[in-house]
Amino acid sequence: MKRAITFDYWQTLIADTRERETMTARKKMMHEYLIANGFNPPENLDAGFAAAKPWFFAIYHSEQRTPTLEERLEFVLQHYDIKLTPTQFEPLAHEFGELGLMLGPVPTPNIAETLALLSKSYLLGIVSDTGYTPGSVLRKHLEHHGLLQYFSAFSFSNESGRAKPHEHAFMTALNQVGVGPANAIHCGDLLAHDVLGAKRLGMTAVLYTGCWVSETDGIIPDYVIADWRELPAIVEGVFA
Repeated sequence: MKRAITFDYWQTLIADTRERETMTARKKMMHEYLIANGFNPPENLDAGFAAAKPWFFAIYHSEQRTPTLEERLEFVLQHYDIKLTPTQFEPLAHEFGELGLMLGPVPTPNIAETLALLSKSYLLGIVSDTGYTPGSVLRKHLEHHGLLQYFSAFSFSNESGRAKPHEHAFMTALNQVGVGPANAIHCGDLLAHDVLGAKRLGMTAVLYTGCWVSETDGIIPDYVIADWRELPAIVEGVFA
């Protein structure tokens, strides 16, 4: 019988503690790009990105999806009444996405060894919501750190069209490996996204607290771990 383990990306597989610095660099790049293409944007683009936040969450809650990088940049540009041609927009979006890794977010402690061990007996997948860094860039990041080889299934929200806790986000990955929820475990750091979504679907839910610890909010994971070295024993128990 095939069995699967899926993982969230940020603050689960990969730790990123410098998001603000990255966003500052992205805004600076975008400002310089617009000037170079003949536009006259304000000194900083903070207002446009601030306006995009409630719009983003309104879509997330009403449609259970995360707007793509391209949609988000289009919103910011419209805030300033700036219209780029496709040939102008595409390089901007590409560079903006690539900059998500500029400060080198790193794998969480002991994850590489744990993935190497688990991949010998189980099918591994990723179920991750994406923001300004799309799945195509995240795959390259995994490959850079030698982790891509362990995964057989991928469900990035900018590709699947749904965000956690929607069941489609999880089933996109599980369907790729032909495993049902009852024979799958999901690991992630967010109770309302990872744990709630997985448990609603019938998966076993593992909350990872190695990067940060959240309030329970009444959502109870099946297991809580702070060190990936704890996971193999849990998996053996669940699938015994």
